[in-house]
Amino acid sequence: MKEPFSEQQFAIIPTVVSGNQETVIVQFLTTAKELLKQAKTLEEIQEVWQKVNALEALSKKFRLSKEVQLDATELRIRIERRLGEFLSQKNNSREGNIKNQNHNLNSMKVDLDSYDSKSISSNIGFTKNDLSKFQQLASTPQKVFEAVVTDLRTEAAIKRQTTLSTTGILRAIRNEQKKDSKPLFSPIIKPSDNWNFSTVQYGRIDEKLEEYRGYIPGEIYANCFWYYVKPGDLVIAPMAGSGQILRVYEARQEWMGQHVYDFQLKMFDLTPHGKYKDLITQHDLTKGFPAENPDYIVMDIPYYGMVNQQYSDKPEDLANMALEDWKVAIGAIAKNCATAQKTGTLCTVISPNYRDVTKKQIFMVTDIIRSLWESAGYVLYDKAYSSRRIQQNQTPQMARINNQAKANQIMLTDITEILTFQKI
Repeated sequence: MKEPFSEQQFAIIPTVVSGNQETVIVQFLTTAKELLKQAKTLEEIQEVWQKVNALEALSKKFRLSKEVQLDATELRIRIERRLGEFLSQKNNSREGNIKNQNHNLNSMKVDLDSYDSKSISSNIGFTKNDLSKFQQLASTPQKVFEAVVTDLRTEAAIKRQTTLSTTGILRAIRNEQKKDSKPLFSPIIKPSDNWNFSTVQYGRIDEKLEEYRGYIPGEIYANCFWYYVKPGDLVIAPMAGSGQILRVYEARQEWMGQHVYDFQLKMFDLTPHGKYKDLITQHDLTKGFPAENPDYIVMDIPYYGMVNQQYSDKPEDLANMALEDWKVAIGAIAKNCATAQKTGTLCTVISPNYRDVTKKQIFMVTDIIRSLWESAGYVLYDKAYSSRRIQQNQTPQMARINNQAKANQIMLTDITEILTFQKI
């Protein structure tokens, strides 16, 4: 297995990180992920575990960002799950004549003496209890494992005293296994106004991904539907883009849990594109609203200053407008929505603020949106937040941008606001 970083390079991490700790740790974590993909033997996976375990300790020692610490811990746990898979395969190959094994975590019998555990743990110091935990991780269904990791990582990111750990994940898995086979509520539906998803199930669907960077995880639409849409409602997506919202609606059996219901969804956009473009009606929202009496409107507007020329070269495209023209167009859209809706109905607008780090400019876009919708006859009804995940895959380029933001004393925009208004 060819390694991007050698054993010697990993050995000098404590010396290297004294310069730019976070960037170096992130680079080594990225390398470790690649090493894990390439690993074919138990010994190779053990070597990656050693490296990541060291990176995790260093990220805490140097008090790096919570996100980087969680990245290191999550990767270490995923490697332990991979180790457990190898151990289980070895055990099963020696006891292939045993049928109907009970894989329940509470009664799982692991014959750790059926192979030479000393050869597995001699260089790392795993105990039999450690090896048992790894196999328990491996025996957990993928969907359950991912849901538990997502929820516990989110909780750890929010609460300072909460940590992500192997023991905590196994405890949460046991709790999940005690529930009905079909969960009452999906982990995609968030119980608070923090709508963040470390594992995105409904990602991009555009055919040319490099051309369309302005998108949100489909999970945000799922939460909007859950909290703001009633059975039988008429829901209008006037900026449907590539039809992500339809994809999420069609998959509602997956995220509605035991409370599945139907509603009517219609899609429009100035420039339909992507997989569902033939199901999206072309319409300019600044000229009027495309349907009568919608119970709910939801729109992920083109982010001001971020997606210029990415959807079209049309001057009437919001993404291509200067700020004053953009304000006029958004104001017209707010009025058109208000004209179409009845009192008490809801309208959700999804947008981040905009900060130009190079020019040292800050644009409070969401405040502008709120002012325009309130002027049109709405009142702010609810608000939720979701990360744009720009720090998730930290590369050397991202590290340079972060340093520029710090140097210019202008923060990068990483939070999307989900603003929901009620017609009055």
